[in-house]
Amino acid sequence: MSKAPTWFLIIGIIALIWNIIGAAAVIVNFMVTPEQIAALPIEQQQMYADTPVWGSYASLLAVLAGALACIGLLVKKAWAYPLFIVSFLALVIQDIAIFIIVDAVSVLGVGVLVMQSIVALIAIALIYLAFKAKNKNWIA
Repeated sequence: MSKAPTWFLIIGIIALIWNIIGAAAVIVNFMVTPEQIAALPIEQQQMYADTPVWGSYASLLAVLAGALACIGLLVKKAWAYPLFIVSFLALVIQDIAIFIIVDAVSVLGVGVLVMQSIVALIAIALIYLAFKAKNKNWIA
């Protein structure tokens, strides 16, 4: 196994923090009470009601697989690469729920589309990073 450059470790740490923050957000979303939902505007209440459970679990899978993949990068394990792919596929499933089933843009505005686009670009970049690391023997 080749020695990975320092920036690889830095990116791995930042990506792990990113995924932990995402996991915290998803977990908080699972803990929203009916009283908290009732306090939201009616459109957002309907969005919660219309969100399929599989979309919520896809969100959880996306961030947990992403966090585990980041740990894999940091401990230099090649299983990080397929986990990043699983994370991205779960993100796509989550986005189907968000944008097709629920139409979150009409409720929350274009900001949700921008944020999810950034998340998707980061996920793709992490897949590429793990692929490159595997090919350069930085992970095994």
